[in-house]
Amino acid sequence: MNNNQMDFAKQWMFYRIMALVVGTVLVVLSLFLVSVRVIGNPEPSFYAAAWMAHGYLFPIYVVATFMLSTKLQWSFTKTTLIMLAGTVPLMSFFTERRVAKEVADFS
Repeated sequence: MNNNQMDFAKQWMFYRIMALVVGTVLVVLSLFLVSVRVIGNPEPSFYAAAWMAHGYLFPIYVVATFMLSTKLQWSFTKTTLIMLAGTVPLMSFFTERRVAKEVADFS
């Protein structure tokens, strides 16, 4: 494996991990949001800190997406839509799967 392939593999893994982490955190926090706002359960003590953590994780996901997009030569629109997938519960999981198919074709 040459350096270019290793760089791509690292960028792909970085994107994949961040998509799964951001997606998982967003789903869990969204479930808590429904629990607190709709059902009326008390707000957990870690709730605000967890949203703040998501706020720090999301820019890392954006960077991971941008790095991968430069290797795969995505358009600005496609890159932006994939970045925005990290703001919609469950969407980053579906997007990661679609990107995985593209990466398999690229390799």
